Amino acid sequence: EIFYQIINKLQVNPRNILVFTHKASENDLFISHLNNLEVPYYFDSINLKSEMVIDFNPKYLFSIYYRNIISSEILKIVNYNAINAHPSLLPDYKGTMSSVWAILNGEKITGITYHFMDSDIDTGNILHQDTLEIYQNDTAFSLYNRLISLFCSNFSKMLDKLISGDKGIKQDKQGRYYNRSLPHNGELKFSDVDFEYATRFVRAMYFPPFKGALFIDDNNNKYEIKKIEDLTKLINP
Repeated sequence: EIFYQIINKLQVNPRNILVFTHKASENDLFISHLNNLEVPYYFDSINLKSEMVIDFNPKYLFSIYYRNIISSEILKIVNYNAINAHPSLLPDYKGTMSSVWAILNGEKITGITYHFMDSDIDTGNILHQDTLEIYQNDTAFSLYNRLISLFCSNFSKMLDKLISGDKGIKQDKQGRYYNRSLPHNGELKFSDVDFEYATRFVRAMYFPPFKGALFIDDNNNKYEIKKIEDLTKLINP
């Protein structure tokens, strides 16, 4: 959806868009659209294609769930007119797995941030934000998808600000940062947590097709739990 908003809002020929993406099953539909529109795309990291980007001479760069940290060399090519879509309310929850950690930490509100990219991770000026309530039954999977929808519905507003020359608002506090490691390496001992934290862990680790939350009992037996009702059979509320 965001791809078509770019085409319509900027009135650009699809062939005049250069895409760097990832070869993954969840991208198959997106790739089919690129093929149909004859849009040039690559699976290599954009950081390895600086000469190609220079020749392409883009005006803007948008990082929408792109997995690689984009180098300063690339950002300079677009004069730092580069926007990242980050699934949290920056400056809090920098890094990755923000929806996972928001659930595990018991947050009631999260949101999205469109921010300018700089030489650090998720620290550039904030251009646009919107909030989202975290439901009591939200999982990392459901929250991830709800945040994507929020990104789509806010993209046009962000783009208006960017085109108008808005430079955003500087982030004024540190905020929390999380790396790519799974919380607790993906497993907990029953004896180490109460029921409330265990339920949040189950919700936070639910993201098909990946493994669910792993729990270990006193005999070192492991249980993969994906549903709260299965958790109640093994730990007292």
